[in-house]
Amino acid sequence: MSWDPYLDLRTGVLRNRLGLTDPVALAAAEADFSAARLAGLELRPVPGGYDLAHLQAFHWHVFGDVYPWAGQLRTVALGKGRLFCPPAELEDRAAVLFADLARDSHLRGRARADFVAGLAGLLAGINELHPFREGNGRAQRAFLAQLARDAGHRIRWAALDRGENVQASVAAHAGDLEPLRRMLDRLVVGRD
Repeated sequence: MSWDPYLDLRTGVLRNRLGLTDPVALAAAEADFSAARLAGLELRPVPGGYDLAHLQAFHWHVFGDVYPWAGQLRTVALGKGRLFCPPAELEDRAAVLFADLARDSHLRGRARADFVAGLAGLLAGINELHPFREGNGRAQRAFLAQLARDAGHRIRWAALDRGENVQASVAAHAGDLEPLRRMLDRLVVGRD
């Protein structure tokens, strides 16, 4: 395993603002802080243009109390069975993904089925980037929830089945968006 600058060398725990060195305590604190930050997003949206900088602002908003590197693009390779986007390619690949989203009017004005299909592609793209060392899922779900609200839809992330999400993400990583589209079809409510 290569050196990871995000980890405390003595404990192997992610460096954090709280000075925690126990992984269980850090996970609990991270969950508490991020839940509090996520709860306020519907009333106080994160301003931005639905681009990489906006996604980074979401990550900072959700995790800035815990991690000094919150909102910063990762500098190490990451993978879960298969590597995500290499750090050196994050900005270029994100530029393409978010330029496509902007050309598509940030999915606004779409009927529900078309919105779900577009959202599946966007979620797959963001997940493939995996731009942060930790907290990608929560940051991207918050980002996509706000995008959906702005487009006249709502995503019921509380109904997300973690196992289904993992399987759909693995399939999307391999190029099959259908499981992700089906999963999102059950979670998106709004315009018909």
